[in-house]
Amino acid sequence: MHTQIISVMGGQKAFKQKIDSFLSFIEVTQQGIPISIAQTVQKRMNLSNKQFGEMLNLSESTFQRRIKNKALLSPAESEKVIDFSKIIAKGLDVFQDENDFNTWLNSPILALGSKKPLALLTSSIGREEVLNVLFRIEHGIYS
Repeated sequence: MHTQIISVMGGQKAFKQKIDSFLSFIEVTQQGIPISIAQTVQKRMNLSNKQFGEMLNLSESTFQRRIKNKALLSPAESEKVIDFSKIIAKGLDVFQDENDFNTWLNSPILALGSKKPLALLTSSIGREEVLNVLFRIEHGIYS
């Protein structure tokens, strides 16, 4: 699955070091990932700078400034982007279509308390629960 996550983030070329396992993501997270990778993930989720900045707990102006300065994300922000990428990779695996997955992300889901999955991605608990629902869908469990 780590190869699918890397693909969502723009491929191996987007990283300075080789990512050959899930453990490689720990080092990448600690160093901070480039804002360009975050932008790739943002585009995959069809989000504005304001929306994606909020998901990273950043103001739109701070997010735009980081883009302008080609900054690295903090470890916490980097971890969120990797989590988003895991969710996208699993969503694409489950739905087999990016548009269908993005529609699901923006639709109220009964298994998530009728909340939109996208609205839950700001917290680690929410990200984990969205991923759990995707796994349940994959295995044919009513969600």
